[in-house]
Amino acid sequence: MSPRRLRHVVLAACLGVATLALVRSQPPAPAGPDAPRETFSAARARDELVRLLGDERPHPVASAANEAVRARLVARLRALGTEPEEQRGFACSSGGNCAPVTNVIVWLPGQVAGPALAITSHYDSVGAGPGAADDGHGVATALELLQILLPFPRRPPLALVFTDGEEAGLLGMRAFAEHPRAREIGVVLNLEARGTTGASSMFETSDGNSALIAAFAGAGANALSLSYEIYRRLPNDTDLTVLKEHGLQGMNFAFIGGVLRYHTPRDDLAHLDLGSVQQQGAAVLATARNLLATDLPPPAPHNAHYVDLLGLVLLRWPAWLDVPLAAAALLALLVTAILRRRELSVRAVLLALAAPFVAVLAAVAAATILLFSAEALTRPLGPWCASTSTALLGLAAAALAAALAAARPLVRRAGPLAQSLVTGSLWTGLGLLVATQIPGAAILLLAPAVLAALAPASRLAPIAAALLAVAVWAPLAPALVEALGLSAPLVGATVGWLCTALLPTCAEEPGEKTLSLWTWSFALVAILAVSLAAVAPRHDIDHPARANLVHLTDLDAGRAWHVVEAPAGVPEPLAAALAWDEPRPLLPWSSRAVPSAPAALLGDAGPRLELRAPAEGDPPGRATMTLRARPGALASMLVIPGGAVATLRVGGRVLDVTALRPGPSDTRIVTVFGCPAEGVEVVADITTAAPWTIVDLAPGLAPDAPASARPEWAVPYQWGDLIAARRSFTPLAAQ
Repeated sequence: MSPRRLRHVVLAACLGVATLALVRSQPPAPAGPDAPRETFSAARARDELVRLLGDERPHPVASAANEAVRARLVARLRALGTEPEEQRGFACSSGGNCAPVTNVIVWLPGQVAGPALAITSHYDSVGAGPGAADDGHGVATALELLQILLPFPRRPPLALVFTDGEEAGLLGMRAFAEHPRAREIGVVLNLEARGTTGASSMFETSDGNSALIAAFAGAGANALSLSYEIYRRLPNDTDLTVLKEHGLQGMNFAFIGGVLRYHTPRDDLAHLDLGSVQQQGAAVLATARNLLATDLPPPAPHNAHYVDLLGLVLLRWPAWLDVPLAAAALLALLVTAILRRRELSVRAVLLALAAPFVAVLAAVAAATILLFSAEALTRPLGPWCASTSTALLGLAAAALAAALAAARPLVRRAGPLAQSLVTGSLWTGLGLLVATQIPGAAILLLAPAVLAALAPASRLAPIAAALLAVAVWAPLAPALVEALGLSAPLVGATVGWLCTALLPTCAEEPGEKTLSLWTWSFALVAILAVSLAAVAPRHDIDHPARANLVHLTDLDAGRAWHVVEAPAGVPEPLAAALAWDEPRPLLPWSSRAVPSAPAALLGDAGPRLELRAPAEGDPPGRATMTLRARPGALASMLVIPGGAVATLRVGGRVLDVTALRPGPSDTRIVTVFGCPAEGVEVVADITTAAPWTIVDLAPGLAPDAPASARPEWAVPYQWGDLIAARRSFTPLAAQ
C-alpha cells in the first residue's frame, strides 16, 4: 500500500474508532419485564419506581410527600419478605443544613459474619421535581437488585440503605454513619444520577481501590480513573463522601446526561432513560455478585489506574507501575534514537517538538474563535443548551481541522522518525508528570505511549498507538461537556492533544494533499454544525431554562416583592410581564442580584424565634430559643451576622460557626428543613447584639405571581417556586 493511501486509511480508521468508542459508551437497550429473573431488568425497575413515586410529586426531606414515599418503600420491602428498620434522627451538615431524617435499612445475613456489602441510594428529592432519576431510579434499582440477590448465595452479609435528606446536605447518610450497622459495612456501592439519561459511569472510588476495580472489571459501565480526579476537585458530594470520611471503601455509580433536566420538574418518569437504568443496574449487579461470592477485600495498599476500551475490556494496571512503564518507554525511545541517530537532525527534532504544541494551540484558538463568532452573531450558547451536542460536534471538528492544518508543514519537514520519537517522548514524559499530580489521568497518556515505544521506527507501532489514543480519548470531550458544560478551550485542548497522537502517521511527501482533504472536510462540518447550533432555540420543553418565582415578604417593613431567580438570565416573556426593578441582592440567603417587582402582601404569617428564660448556670450571652415555621414550610433559615455568635447548637447538634454557608453582607446561614410543629431548639453564645434575620420558605406560587408569563421552556429548579417571609430578631435585646 502506498504511503498516501495508508494515510487515508489511518485517518479513516481513527475516525471509525472514535465513532465506535462513542457508540459503545452509550447505554444498551433496556431489558423487558419478561427478562430472566437472574438478570437485571430496567422495565421491572421502572414498575418499582411507578409504585414508589405515586403521583410524582416533589418529596423533599421532612415533607408529607416524602413520608408517603417512605411508607410505600417500607411496605414494598415487607412485601418482598424483608424486615426493614427505620432509623430516625436529626442531622446537620457542616455547612449548616439540618433536618429530621428517617433512613430505611434492610440487613440480610451472609454465610459468614464479616463486613457487609451495602447498596445505597436516597429516596428524597429536591423541591422542584419528583426525582425520578435523582434518585428514584436508585431506589427502584436497589429493589430490583434485592429480588435478584435474595436467593443468591452470599458469603458476606448484604445491606440495603435508603437514606433521607441527601439533597439537603447528605443528612440521612450523616445520621446512618452514627448507626451501629455502619461499623459493620465493608464495601459500599452507591447509586446516583445527574440528569435523566446518558451512559452509566463508575466515576468514583475510595483509595486503595485495586481489589474493588478487579471486582468491577467487566461489569459493563464506563469507568475512567481520571473521572475521580476531576470529581474530587469539584464542589460536589454524594452519600459515599460521608462513608469515605468514616473510613469505608466503595464505588459510586451514576449516569450523567440531560443535565438541563437535573433538579427540575423534567426529572420525571417520562424523561427517564431506561437504557441508562439498565446499564447502571446491570453494572452494580455484576459488581455485587463478584463481591458477594467471597470475603470482602480490605483496602489494597495501592490504587489501580483504569480506562474503558471500546466497551470491551477495562484496561487497568496498579498505580505503582506508572514509573516503570514510563521508564521502559523512554529507554526504548532513547535506544531507537541512538541506533538511528544518523537519520535525525537537530532541526528535525525541533520541528517535531514544535508540532504538538502548535496543534494544541491551533485547536484551542479555532474552537474559541468559532464559538465566539457564533455567539457574537446570535446569542450566547451558554454552558448548557438544547443544541449543546451539535455545538460540540462543530467545535471538535474545528479543533481537528485547525490542529491538522497547523501541524502539517512542521510534521512534513520533521519526518516520520523524528515525529514518532518526539511525540512518544512527549506523551511519556507528560504521563510521568501527570502520575505525580493527577494520578488517575496517567493511563490515558502512558497506554498509547508505551505502545508507540515498542517500535517507533516502524509503521505499525505509531498507527496502533494512534488508534489506542483515539479509543480512550474520543469519549472524553462529550463526557467533559456533560460534566462541566460547553467550554471551547476545553474542547479544543482535548481534541488538539488527541491530534498529537496522529502526527507520526501524517508525515506527507512534498506536494501531497492528504491532510488538506481531511482538513477542509472537518472545517466544513465545523461551520455547518455550529451554524445549526447558533440558530437553534437555546431551550425547549425537554431542555429547559431555569427560573424560580419567589414571593418575598418583609414582615418588619410590611412590603412584598416578586423575585426571579434565573442563573442564566430572566426569560424574555417573564421579563416583559412586570415592570422589574434593577437587579439587586434582595434575597436574604443569596448575594446574587435579582430582578424584583412590588407584590401584594399575603398576611403576617412567618417564622418565629421564641426566647426562653435563661437557665440557672447559663453563661452570660447564652440565648436558648425555639425556631418555629409556618405549617407546611419547606425550610427555615437563620441568617446570622458574621462574628455575632461564638458557639451554636441546633436541634442538639453542635455547628462550627466558621464553616456555615456564607450569606450576603458577611452573614452565615443555618437552614432547617421541615421544622416540626414543636419547633427546633437553637442555643447560641452571643457575642454582639446584632440583629439576625429569620426566614421561612413555603413551596408554591403566590396568587398574583406572574407564572403564566413563564414559558414552557423555563421551569423551577432546585427547591422550586417559593413563598418566603422574613423578619429580624435580636436575641440579646429580647433578653
